[in-house]
Amino acid sequence: MKYLFLIIILLSMGWTIDSSFPFSEKIKLDPCPNSPNCVSTQETRKRKRMKPIPFEKSLDFSKRKLMVLLEVMIENIDATLIEDEGNYLHYEFKTKIGKFIDDVEFIFDEENKQIHFRSASRKGYGDFGKNRRRMKKIRRKFKNIIFYD
Repeated sequence: MKYLFLIIILLSMGWTIDSSFPFSEKIKLDPCPNSPNCVSTQETRKRKRMKPIPFEKSLDFSKRKLMVLLEVMIENIDATLIEDEGNYLHYEFKTKIGKFIDDVEFIFDEENKQIHFRSASRKGYGDFGKNRRRMKKIRRKFKNIIFYD
């Protein structure tokens, strides 16, 4: 009987340490698959790795700045905000040709003042460099956009 009680306590503790727990912050993105249709700032493989986007002000300010930038870009692109939780953003971008969906995730690392990202095609093998070009464009525009609080 005492073992049953111990198991119940351990299981309930496991449920509270969940990514949906209100005070948890996402710090790690999923690794890219072996296919060439993904790039990430947290990748170790050189052909898939990109540099994170640096930011200078607070996490909240930088997050709003990125969201406004993506909103402006979205006028010409079929994109949808899927999740906005703490230091994490998830967008779906739909390609013009074929209407393929690419998942783009952002994690704001306030300690190091960097925005980590992962951009990956949901289906297929290749993307003709689309994810890398998209993220280069977002990084460049984030750096050059003037945004007031």
